[in-house]
Amino acid sequence: MNKYGFGLAAGCLLAAALAGCDAGGGTGGNAVSWSDAGDEAAPGANAGGSAGGDTGDNAAEAGGPSSGTGKTMIVFSTFWHDPKYQAAKKAYEALHPDVEIKLEDVDYTNETLETDIEKYVTAANAALLSGKGPDLIDMDLVPADSYVKHGLLADLSPMMAQDKAFKRSDYFTNVLDNVRVGDALYAMPLSFFLMGLAGDEGAIAKTGVAFDDLSWSWSDFTQTAEAMTASGGLRTALSYEGPEYLLGEMVSDNYGLFLDAGGREAHFDSASFTGLMKQVKTMFDDGVVSKAGRGVNAYFNSIQINSPKDYLESMAGFSLSAKMTDQTAGDHVKLYAKPHAQDTAAGGYFKTYRSVAIAANSKVKAAAWDFVKFLMSEEMQAPATTTGFPINKTAYAKQVEALKKQGSFPSFAEGPLQGAAIQADGAMLDGLDAYVNGAIHPSQDNKSDQIWNLVVAESKAFFAGQKSAEAVASLIQNKATTFLNE
Repeated sequence: MNKYGFGLAAGCLLAAALAGCDAGGGTGGNAVSWSDAGDEAAPGANAGGSAGGDTGDNAAEAGGPSSGTGKTMIVFSTFWHDPKYQAAKKAYEALHPDVEIKLEDVDYTNETLETDIEKYVTAANAALLSGKGPDLIDMDLVPADSYVKHGLLADLSPMMAQDKAFKRSDYFTNVLDNVRVGDALYAMPLSFFLMGLAGDEGAIAKTGVAFDDLSWSWSDFTQTAEAMTASGGLRTALSYEGPEYLLGEMVSDNYGLFLDAGGREAHFDSASFTGLMKQVKTMFDDGVVSKAGRGVNAYFNSIQINSPKDYLESMAGFSLSAKMTDQTAGDHVKLYAKPHAQDTAAGGYFKTYRSVAIAANSKVKAAAWDFVKFLMSEEMQAPATTTGFPINKTAYAKQVEALKKQGSFPSFAEGPLQGAAIQADGAMLDGLDAYVNGAIHPSQDNKSDQIWNLVVAESKAFFAGQKSAEAVASLIQNKATTFLNE
């Protein structure tokens, strides 16, 4: 997946659309051709074909937009062409012959990708504001915070609560509960990534330092790291591109502490942020964290895990890298939880992937919810054909068991292991459960790219000793506030 951060820029585009659109307007010269199905409320049309029962205000739908064939049409918009969505459409329509899923995606080129995304976001904003947008929309590239603020998305919580066929226990509620806005859930994450640390277990064991990574804060990590580096083993505990980049990642991981995009408020002029800056500087100054480079080997490296299979391959790749860099390093790398900020609860970090929302103005909410539920089903999520940990617990368990049964698999030919066989280590896969279930903090880097760039750019002066933490924090606060209110 391409990680373009259009959240704040898209929010500005939405603000412009709010100023220039009237309720009856269309989408103008947008690059995306949105369906007009929303205007075709045909009398006697199917009520949505929902197998989920009463879904609150949607249960009263006497009919839905028709495709012209007597079928209920659900328009589903996504920027990326996704084979998983195509497969779900085909399977759902086979089960529900009275429903048609109209998938709308974008023909883009790598050369014009950024412009194509901007055009798509602009079109989505205008279409949703006019009430003529899609029924379902993939939220990965659009400004979710702004959509929620302006009431453009339906709350899925009552649909989940009133659907007797929907069982929360079937899904990773540690993820679902932590992407809510208050008590409301506006976008359903179909899958997610784990954000953590790849740690050289053998080298760590040699230090004799004990720690609990499932509960540690950055302060705990600093104390642990100091003890590790003092043991005479590896020279540094964490390898990173630079202090400004580590700070940027910490801000992304704790987005809610410093930025409320929906409320247009920034909180960088706070003791939490200046304290974080000083903590990062101390870690680099003391050598606990070192700038990444050739020949630098550390106990830990930052990592994103995309699936159970990716977990095994990534750990094997880091093990190889550790041995090539330092022959005294251990030969087994495993996943550790990323430290949490001092002002947040203990728990790991995750990124949502392929989140789907229902438009507030959709005339087929019940049918749309039933399709979202189908996208979350074991049937659609168990095959490990796409990136991401499935939100469905049984599907995840089946993926893990399939790997164990397979025994081994070839690594990517273009990767560091050059196609070598990876063993499906059962103990490692069993140990992954604690991290999958313990991830409670959503990392927002793909929705705060402007802020990430701002933090990285302006904090360099502090880390270089040119400005105080308070001066840099004030500057970032002012610029972030300007971004939010443009």
